[in-house]
Amino acid sequence: MNVLMIECPYCRVQQPARVTYEVDADLTRDDLPDAAPARPVADLRAAKTHAATCRARRAR
Repeated sequence: MNVLMIECPYCRVQQPARVTYEVDADLTRDDLPDAAPARPVADLRAAKTHAATCRARRAR
């Protein structure tokens, strides 16, 4: 698992986003079962929540 740092556009604070890899089992080949294609997926929930909070504070 890797971590990607996302910058808040409102206050410029760095927020972590976990990067995981999802394997698409439908694309697994019969002759190479261990070589399934994987794609990176970033979990941006913490960064989105922080940005929404900053946006609400700036709107006041």
